[in-house]
Formats: sequence, C-alpha cells, structure tokens
Amino acid sequence: MLEELWIKDFALIREVRIAFGPGLNLITGETGAGKSILLGALNLALGGKASTDMIRSGSPRAFVEAVFSLPGAEKTKDLLTLLAEHGLDSEDSTLILRREITAEAKSRSFVNSRNVPSTLVREISRHLVDIHGQNEHQNILRTDTHRQLLDRFAGLSEQTETFRRLFKEREDRRQKLQSVSLDENEKNRRLELLRHEIGEIEAARLKENNELEEIENQENSLANAESIVKELSIAFQGLQESDESVLSHLSQIERNVEHAVQYEPGINQELDSLREARYLLEDAAARLRSKAEKLEPDPEKLQILRERIDVLNGLLRRYGKSIAEVKSYHERAVNELAGIELSSDEEQKLRKEIKELTTQLIKKARVISERRNQSAEQLEKMVQRELKDLGMEDTRIRISLKWELSEDGDFPDPEGGTKKYALGSSGLEIVELLLGSGADETLRPLRKIASGGEMSRIMLALKKVIIDSDPVFTMLFDEVDTGVGGGIAEAVGQKLAELASRAQVVVITHLHQIAGLSVAGTVHFKVAKDREKGTSLTRLNPDQRLHELARMISGSEVTDTALEHARALLKNGDS
Repeated sequence: MLEELWIKDFALIREVRIAFGPGLNLITGETGAGKSILLGALNLALGGKASTDMIRSGSPRAFVEAVFSLPGAEKTKDLLTLLAEHGLDSEDSTLILRREITAEAKSRSFVNSRNVPSTLVREISRHLVDIHGQNEHQNILRTDTHRQLLDRFAGLSEQTETFRRLFKEREDRRQKLQSVSLDENEKNRRLELLRHEIGEIEAARLKENNELEEIENQENSLANAESIVKELSIAFQGLQESDESVLSHLSQIERNVEHAVQYEPGINQELDSLREARYLLEDAAARLRSKAEKLEPDPEKLQILRERIDVLNGLLRRYGKSIAEVKSYHERAVNELAGIELSSDEEQKLRKEIKELTTQLIKKARVISERRNQSAEQLEKMVQRELKDLGMEDTRIRISLKWELSEDGDFPDPEGGTKKYALGSSGLEIVELLLGSGADETLRPLRKIASGGEMSRIMLALKKVIIDSDPVFTMLFDEVDTGVGGGIAEAVGQKLAELASRAQVVVITHLHQIAGLSVAGTVHFKVAKDREKGTSLTRLNPDQRLHELARMISGSEVTDTALEHARALLKNGDS
C-alpha cells in the first residue's frame, strides 16, 4: 500500500507530507485549491512525464517521493521478480520511488535510492497502483483495454504475457529469415543501404518521441522571446502588479460581497465563484511572471535548435511520420542487418524454429481463447449486477469476442474448413465492450454511446469485479464522480467503500455523498490554498471533518442545517 507521499516545491505546493491509511482515504477541498495537483505529483513519482513547469515558481527543483509497503511474497511474486531482474531489493518490504526535476530540465528517477530509467519505474508502478483519472475515460474506449480487463478477470495476465513473448520471438525470426533468403548481389546492396540508414539514424541520437514537438515549441518561444516577454509583462501588470489591476479590483469586489453576505446569505454561491475566479487569476499571474522571468533571447541556442529541427525533419522524410516510427524503422533495420549477416546455414534453423514457435502459439491461443469465452459471460453477469447498483439497471452489457479472417493467418479453421485466422500479439480475439439500454435491442460499441458519467460507473463496476481475481495494492480515483449526483453519487460511494475493504483506496472528490463515507479506518484530508504558503493538506479530526462536510453541503458558510445534514451523513456512513 501507499504509506506516504512527500511533495516539495511541486506546482503550487511548497511542502506536503501525507501519511495514508490502509483503507479509504478521502481528499476534498474548494475548487481551485489544488486537489488534482496531488495526483500529478504521485504520477510523477510513478514514472510520469516530467516538465520544468512542474517546479514551483522561484524554486531550483521539484521533489516527489512515494513510499510503499509490500504484502507477502505470494501476492508480490511478479513485482519481486521484476525487481530482482534489475538488481533491486525491497528492503524490509518497503519500496521507495523518488523523482527529482531541476530548472535545467534534468529529471532523475530512483528506486530505493538507486538511479533508474523512468521506463522501469513505470513498469514497477503498474504492480503498485491502479489510477482512475481523466485519461482512464479515453482508455476505456479502446478495445485493447477491454481485452486487458477480460484477461485480468480470467487470470490470463501471465499466459498472455508468455504468448506475447513467444509471438515477438517468432516475428524476430521471420524478419531474420527474410534477410537470409536474399540472393548474394541483393544481399550486398541491402547491407550497404542498411548500414547507411542505421548510421544516419544513430548519428542523430534520438531522444524522447515528442522531442521534435518540444524543440519546435522552444524554437518558437526563443524566436519570439522579446515579444512574448513584453506581452506577458503587460498581462502580469494588468492582472496583479498595479494599483488598478484586475486582482485589486476583484479583491475589493470580493470584500464588498463578503459584507453583503452577512445580510443576504443567499449570495454565498456568488461569493464562492468570485473566490474561485481570484484563485485562478492569482495562479495565472504567478505562472505568467515565472514564464517571463525564464524566457531570454539566446541566438546561439536558437541556431542549435533550428539545426536539430532540420536533422529530425530529414529523418521523418526518409524513415517515418514520427520519431517513434523512425525508432521502429531503426530497430527493424538493425534486426534485418543482423539477419543478413548470418551464415546461409541459418536459414534452415530459422525455418525450424519458426515452425516450432507457431505450433506453440496455436496451442496457447486455443487455451487462452477458451478461457476468454468462459470468463466473458461470467464477467458480463457480474458487471451487470454492479451497474444495477450504480443506477444503470436498464443498461445491458456484452463482451464481443471476434476472430479476424486472414489469407496468411496461422490459426486453422476449428471446423476443418479452409478458413484461416490471424494471430495477433495477444492471441486470436478482438475484444470489445458493447452497450445497450432500455427497450432498444441494438448493442453498440461503448466508444459510440457512453457518456462521461456512464464511463466512470462502468470502469468502477469493472474494477470492483476484477479486484478479487487480480488484486491490486492501491487504487486511486480522480473524477470518478464526474456526471453523477444524488442517489447515484451515494451508490458510487458504496462501491468505493466496498473496494476499500479489499485494497487501499484514495479518492479525490467534490461530492459530499462520497466524502461522507465512514467505513472502518477512513482517513479524510482537506486541500487548501493559501496566498502565501501555497497549497497545503490537512488530516482532519472528527470535528474538522464534520465542518468540511457541512461546507461541501452548504458552501463557504457553514449553517446549523448543514451541520445536521453532515452528522446524519456520517452516522449513515458508519451504519
């Protein structure tokens, strides 16, 4: 489980240390206070993309550390194997992931104090945390995600990983065989071309896949540095610096409305809107000032960037439409070159190995396919029950499993005919979630009909069902309450509480129905924004929690009615 998160000089946070509980952890706070910044910080520690914009204005670096405790060896077998493969030990069953970013755009990742690539941290984190955030809404629309969810439920994760490894081994051998089979003259011509192409790509020393986009943005900023700094400075002056600034006027307006609230409580919501507007404008002003301070004309760097852009665009013209495609082309070229350089005796050996691997793949694909078909119907029924609890009783869900016909397919017709089916890197099936509702008999792909609120509930239902067959240590939910309210929000809260009895659950929410959950061991944190200290986080005691719930119910002014409602909410949560 996630024991502690330590954040320093990240975005609006000066320093925060959070000790999480083993069950349900709730995070609330006013709009604009920075709740989702916590998720961004954790994601950085888990190997997410780093940017200098994440560093708090005026600080030389940002620092995030996540401390995990690991359960018994049986539950962490795959994780411990991964750690051992890279020479990493989990001392005292503790795993510490740390990430640092400097103002010079340097980023370093650490696992138990050892410097490692961020790609390895991402691989490790998949065994530790299951995050449901904004990106999850897009992932649930992908058929590849549907297959992964079904395989997790069916307990096929290890088998599909073995299948994927065998599939790659066979594809590598097929590529080598293609190279070995060339005639001698063609082989020499091909060798010369491949060596030239590989040398050209390697000389470019390609970095991240988004390198071209990033340096084009840098080039654009530097090329227009003077103009940008001038405009940003004018904007900052108008927002905050002068006596007649927007924020000065807005603060006065806010004070006027605060006085009026004493006599007319009904305008509390308008006061909240003014405060939120001020928070957002203050944040925007700070970022504009920081950007203006960092941006300086640099002709030498500008020339270097333009030369780099020319090199990368040249590679894109010849080898692919993106850096990722150029890298893929390089990998294929290296493999092909290695294959051509093999001795002619290698051809027969490769053909034999390809045949043996294909036989293994067909055998494993049958087993995986049978398990998927057996599990799909069971998963449908279980998810259907969960959706009923979540206010989607009229929704019908079906898991479609299709095979793809292919003239060059490896998988024979099960009925003994002449048909052939394609074997992909994950087996035979294309898996897709289909949805229908009400009297409509038609089932349509999830990506075509589900709303944001429905997708949140469908993903929650799937995770609730899958957790028993594929346990995860920590589940983090941000915006799981998107598009829901009232009784549906209470139902979502109940599902989160049930998940918290099986794993550690962290929920960022703006709904009092969810924030009022009170299962055993519940911990409630409040995020607040201070003009001087930045974003802070407080672990609430029972009385503070009562008042926070009352605030969420009534707005900034806590009334007796709101307090009574909050007490009832907590009492119901305990029952």
